[in-house]
Amino acid sequence: MNRSLIALAMATSLLLAGTAYPQEENSLTRDEVSQVKKKLVASLDALGKLPAPYSMEKESFDLPTNAYPVREGSKRYSLVSAGANRTYGTQKKAQDEAGDMSKDYQTKILEAQAKGDYETMAKLSQEMSQKMNQVQLNAVQAHKEPIEVSIRFNVNPEATIDPDAVLFERSGAIALKVPDQNSRDKERLSIYVDPVVLKSTKQLSRVSLRQPEEGVAKRNAVLSITIEFSGPTADVDAWAKKVDIGKVLSQIDGGN
Repeated sequence: MNRSLIALAMATSLLLAGTAYPQEENSLTRDEVSQVKKKLVASLDALGKLPAPYSMEKESFDLPTNAYPVREGSKRYSLVSAGANRTYGTQKKAQDEAGDMSKDYQTKILEAQAKGDYETMAKLSQEMSQKMNQVQLNAVQAHKEPIEVSIRFNVNPEATIDPDAVLFERSGAIALKVPDQNSRDKERLSIYVDPVVLKSTKQLSRVSLRQPEEGVAKRNAVLSITIEFSGPTADVDAWAKKVDIGKVLSQIDGGN
């Protein structure tokens, strides 16, 4: 390898090292990320008991990995973003019930087969078929559109407060409804939680959650939480009213 190629390789390696180092400096520790996830889980727990006949079908988390200084050399940081998503539906519960019933009958049928009791086998097979059909019918009758729930930390959606769209409000939180444009029976409902900005919600005409330009001292600080429901209007409204807002508020850091 000639000298020019060696010099180019060394320059490239130094450049890569130089760009990697600041990124490593900004990385959150495992404990800092764990603290954020615990707050997300606690916020999900604050949703409380699911409305019948829903059960959780999907769950995912969006966790932060880096925190960035508001400016070079500063010891104050921009807010990290984090989130969690869940889908609640009626299909999984019915499928689990059908699966458990099928396993139970299959066990009984195999026991009868081992004894050579073909009459019992026939009766069990017929009984299983009838009950499975009933389970499927019940599932169809109980079927509802799924409810999507998302929780976001430190976002600022800038929402106008339509007085007729307020589902509830209290010090530190307000819930606003938005009808689904494609269905009269569905809606999107957002619960905004910020103990400072939303301390006196009745004085506000819009929601604008905290995004301090001067940054925060705590790298994984949580200053506001947004919970969003999307699904059948009646179920979403009833569920949202039962959210433990006090528990959600307790996940927000007091200082900056």
